[in-house]
Amino acid sequence: MKDKFIVACQEYFVKQKGTRRAHQRQIRETLPEEAITKRLRTLAKVIARSERRHQPVRIPALNGAEWGQVLRTLELKRAYA
Repeated sequence: MKDKFIVACQEYFVKQKGTRRAHQRQIRETLPEEAITKRLRTLAKVIARSERRHQPVRIPALNGAEWGQVLRTLELKRAYA
């Protein structure tokens, strides 16, 4: 009796694969080099230098915009593609 209830309610509780929708990716324009703050440029240089030396680096907590600026700086320095 218990097993029949589980099988009967499976469709109600389990999410169906067909109904799931992916989030739309927001396309943003690339950030110009002049818009990146000096502090984040310096942080990206430290990250790139530490990677070349195979040393660990501590990255402080960053919000989304700051993290994007660090990644853009690393792209511009060709440290990471």
